[in-house]
Amino acid sequence: MELTFRRPAKYCILGPYPESDNYSIARYFNFYRKGLPELLENNVDSCCPGEIGTIDSAQLPQVSRTRAWVDNYVKWPLRLRNSKSECFHIVDQGLMWYSQFLCRSRRLGTVHDLIAHLICHGKLPFAAPPLKRRPIIWENTRQLLRLDHIISVSEHTASCLVRELSIPAARITVVPNHVDDSFYPLTDEERRLARTKWFGDAEYVVIHVGKASVYKNRLGAIKAFSLLRKQIPSARMFLVHGAPTAQELSCIREKQCRESIKFLPACGAAELREFYGCADVLIFPSLYEGFGWPPLEAMASGCPVVTTTAASLREVVGDAGLTVDGPHDHQRMAELLRSVLKDRATRDNLRQRGLDRAKLFSPERALRTVAELYKQVA
Repeated sequence: MELTFRRPAKYCILGPYPESDNYSIARYFNFYRKGLPELLENNVDSCCPGEIGTIDSAQLPQVSRTRAWVDNYVKWPLRLRNSKSECFHIVDQGLMWYSQFLCRSRRLGTVHDLIAHLICHGKLPFAAPPLKRRPIIWENTRQLLRLDHIISVSEHTASCLVRELSIPAARITVVPNHVDDSFYPLTDEERRLARTKWFGDAEYVVIHVGKASVYKNRLGAIKAFSLLRKQIPSARMFLVHGAPTAQELSCIREKQCRESIKFLPACGAAELREFYGCADVLIFPSLYEGFGWPPLEAMASGCPVVTTTAASLREVVGDAGLTVDGPHDHQRMAELLRSVLKDRATRDNLRQRGLDRAKLFSPERALRTVAELYKQVA
């Protein structure tokens, strides 16, 4: 019998370690590795460190630090050295160090933000990363400069690449993140049931979605809510993505609003759709975002948005949300929250504008654009 051998795929997508906690990048990786093969005649492979599996849940598995280190920094480089493809796509700036092991291949990379680089160079006022992390951050930047082409998820991030790293604009293509098909409005009955499930008998509901990272400014969201409560005592706030920090707890005690605020664990897309869809308003006062998924997901789910104009957020929200120029202007954010909660016309108008805005972030358009880039780069 004649043996046949499969030729390596022309394109290969390289993703994050499945046991990491970067849910957004895992979703990004899964989206393209599922959608691109059909557009590129099934000539696309995908792989990542450790065991290959689809990461569709926010509840990612946990492994020991030793195993994670071996999977990422011993087994994975050896595997990359033996990988063969005409074009590799690295899906996050924090993974650009992969590129040093990809010999004699074209390389494409997605940059979501330059937060780590900017912090290390004193250009963002956030806590510096641990010393042991800095060599890999510097290596990521070094390899980023060597890529054949870069996908930026926003015009803001593209501008940062040109300004901070002197990368020619011709080597950058902006492909905004897409809104996942799983985010769409609830029916009236679904909304009624979901509201009871998530918020009980709360009359007015403000939500926040995001980790406790400093740049997410959860503390600012809590401060704005505490001011809102002075005008609407029955308002309640629910935050998804884990337990409060010591600083957040201290603020909550100081503002005497512990009974009005509830922290919830991270959840997957189906649960998030319910969470957004039955809330009255999302507050998202980030100090910096390379893109900003939660406002887009909220708009697609029919939830009004109050956010800032910081970094890329203006690009995402446009005129479909209420915005504050200063992320620390808690009083103004409280006023905007009140206008949404108390004025049904404002709330309904924002819902419709948000739904219309979300349609601009088409999954099909993102897939087609990236597929064409693969062909051009290879």
